[in-house]
Amino acid sequence: MTMNIRRQLGNVLLLIVLVGSVQTLALAEDLDSHDNRIVGLWDVQVSNFICGTAVSVASFRGLHKFERGGTAQVVPATNPALLSAHTGIWRHVERNKYKLDFKMFRFDANGNNIGWTVVKANVAINENATGYAGSGQAEVFDANGNKVGMSCPAFTGTRFSQ
Repeated sequence: MTMNIRRQLGNVLLLIVLVGSVQTLALAEDLDSHDNRIVGLWDVQVSNFICGTAVSVASFRGLHKFERGGTAQVVPATNPALLSAHTGIWRHVERNKYKLDFKMFRFDANGNNIGWTVVKANVAINENATGYAGSGQAEVFDANGNKVGMSCPAFTGTRFSQ
């Protein structure tokens, strides 16, 4: 009887160790997978162009933060009284390529909401996940939801780390 209990306890302990090892391996694989390599904070230079041209209409620095689960935050180094921080979503496309969609609200000098902008961008990171580049289209809407313009942002950056 005592031998039977010891054997059962040994089997239970072996099962616990095996399950723990499998979970640890799955977590390590998830952290290294291409799906999540973009997760983190990126120091970015943004240039906004008239679509189809090399004419720049704005250029500024910003931070792009990609979170596990597909949410994102974009914080431009621009006057916060005129432009809100941006929130968005991202998804892995293949290898080092991702899609990013985000929305920001725009304000006039008096603080009135004058509309919003929706950006849809393609993003790629380099093989060692330290470099970042992308481009896309920004559709500009007035406060009533009418499309009033478009531009084409491009950005490059590096992973922000200690």
